[in-house]
Amino acid sequence: MNSNEIPYEKQIFVCTNDRKGEKPSCGDHQGEAVFQELRRIAKERGLHPKIRVAQAKCLGQCSIGVNIMVYPAGHPTDARRGSPENECEGRPDGIWHSGVRLEDVPQLAEKYLLEKK
Repeated sequence: MNSNEIPYEKQIFVCTNDRKGEKPSCGDHQGEAVFQELRRIAKERGLHPKIRVAQAKCLGQCSIGVNIMVYPAGHPTDARRGSPENECEGRPDGIWHSGVRLEDVPQLAEKYLLEKK
């Protein structure tokens, strides 16, 4: 097993779980479409893969979905934590969005998919 630093500046996980109507799921609320659109914008802006938009099969909160988790570099899960140059200065330590709709994607993209200045 190898252990390395996280290779992304930010990770955005979008729940795309689809229980096919058996139970509430993010798939009932266009989770796959939200994921695809966020990833498309990241690629279009030249941010993918340094900002990773990934699908999660289940984040455990489908009843309030579509759910999105955002983790920037420097988050406590990041192996580099503790180095001043990798702190989350001005960025959240981890954000959870729920009830995300496809029409919310432009706002999320402006918040999370911007080039560093």
